[in-house]
Amino acid sequence: MRNDDATGKQEQLEHLAQVNALGQAIASAISAIEKNDLTQFETHLATQETICHRLSATKCASLFTAAGIAASAETDRPLSLEIRQAYMALAQLNRVYAALLKRARRSFGLMVALYRTHREGYDRSPSASAQGHTWSCEV
Repeated sequence: MRNDDATGKQEQLEHLAQVNALGQAIASAISAIEKNDLTQFETHLATQETICHRLSATKCASLFTAAGIAASAETDRPLSLEIRQAYMALAQLNRVYAALLKRARRSFGLMVALYRTHREGYDRSPSASAQGHTWSCEV
């Protein structure tokens, strides 16, 4: 039984480390967006994907089963609390990340529209809107 407890605790510690690493990768991606560093953003995005795959593939039964939660609550209450707090912090960070990406997408759309508008006006070739236009004057 001691070996199962040690294995369960080790799984919980590894799971906690992965959740914290995911939070750090998200924070780094947010920082890359703020700096307009696309290569760093792509790197952190790949890191997030890798960590998410690892988290989804782990068989951390002691975390997600009712018996594991009850046993964990009795023996490793601080560790369970720490995992819960890490998930709450990750959820908050995900909300911030989603809001930032939504605003960035909107800002990018505005910049593209502005660029298109100015490109039409400053291009030496006739624009599509001026081709069908005729000038007339009434007296």
